[in-house]
Amino acid sequence: MYAIVDIETTGGNAQFHKITEIAIFLHDGESVVDQFHSLINPQRPIPKNITYLTGITNAMVANAPTFEDISSKITEITQNAIFVAHNVNFDYSFIKQEFQLLGITFERKKLCTVRLSRKLFPGLPSYSLGNICQHFSITINDRHRANGDAQATVILFEKLLKKDVNKEVIKFSLKRNSKEGTIASNIESAIVDNIPASTGIYRFHDKKGVIMYIGKAQNLNNRVKEHFSGHTHTKSRNMFGQNIHKVTYQETGSELIALLLENEEIKKHFPRHNRTNKSFELNFGIYKYQDQLGYERMAIGKAGKRDKPFLLFQNESEALSYLLKINNQYKLCLRLLGIIKSNNKCSLNNPIYICKTCHNDENPTEYNQRLEKAIENNDKNFTYVIQTAGRNEEEKGFVYIENGKFMGYGYVDISIQKLTIDSIKNSITACYDTQDSQKILKQYLVKAKLIEENPIKVFMIS
Repeated sequence: MYAIVDIETTGGNAQFHKITEIAIFLHDGESVVDQFHSLINPQRPIPKNITYLTGITNAMVANAPTFEDISSKITEITQNAIFVAHNVNFDYSFIKQEFQLLGITFERKKLCTVRLSRKLFPGLPSYSLGNICQHFSITINDRHRANGDAQATVILFEKLLKKDVNKEVIKFSLKRNSKEGTIASNIESAIVDNIPASTGIYRFHDKKGVIMYIGKAQNLNNRVKEHFSGHTHTKSRNMFGQNIHKVTYQETGSELIALLLENEEIKKHFPRHNRTNKSFELNFGIYKYQDQLGYERMAIGKAGKRDKPFLLFQNESEALSYLLKINNQYKLCLRLLGIIKSNNKCSLNNPIYICKTCHNDENPTEYNQRLEKAIENNDKNFTYVIQTAGRNEEEKGFVYIENGKFMGYGYVDISIQKLTIDSIKNSITACYDTQDSQKILKQYLVKAKLIEENPIKVFMIS
């Protein structure tokens, strides 16, 4: 027996949303032998966008039974039947969650008509219910309502039964260890099974190979499979269930490198389904140069990947604060520091002291020496390496920061006992230094200091 199910809900996540309508058609493999349909009071408001999609209003469910009221009927009609639905994990997860809230365990064998359709009718442009029904000229009465969609799924399922003459595909899908119902419709389960359970980043591609989404995980295998389960919101479920055609991944060995690489690749590929880390805000640097008279001057500007500022800061205000600090301590020239944007004597703007440079009482050599001393005593930008785990036992990973600027990451053979500038630069994968990468580094180092037996080792390099 097969219980062909469709539900409507207040949203796409079974943990946070509720069922508003359910339809079940009990099928014996030949025809429908029983059926059940009901609106359900979700005991919470239905969002306007959901009402727009389904047509189910708050008024329609106000006097409808709750899930608890009809739970015995659902148990009865699905008992000893195989649970069948289009994108089965979505419907199954909601019903299972509702029963769990009642303290009842709901366990049924599952079949997904998306997966079965892909196996038995390969090569179709889309396996969404609307498109596949259009392909087979199946009329859906009352689209996006449980009864109408379930009736259409019944007709589709009968076509699948007819196509699978010996029930070999269905038998395979029902095997306890088969994960056919948990993988996106265009991805073979074996491909996902072969993704390692290690730390790294993963990418979802559409049928043209374009990257749709980039994520990071400490367990790539588990994280990718989570995307294909029924516990994702509606937009993710539709994207991963129907539009994803390829999964690629890259092991990193450590969460820190995974975070930095994810940030780098999102900015590089701009995947349409990533919401964060897309903006490309550069850090600010203080640039040092010598004017025609021999005085060392400072200027604040944005710092790109190939720029070489003297000092690096996350934003312009931090850079300005730094210049004001060394000026207050060492009474430097506001003009030469770039704080005053004119050729007027800086003492006109700072009556606290008389600028010796502006009054020709200090030559370039003397001023430059005072400036160097100020910088030396206030240097905030160190060169250091963060050593991390490697991708295997034969290597160790590293993140390289030079004069406060994130340069990139890499891996070296474990036989190298000490990381050196040469070994790092020969192995580095260059990355952009942005406000996001600086934020990741800062947060990670702060977090690492709070962890006992910290696995991250920071080495200062002279």
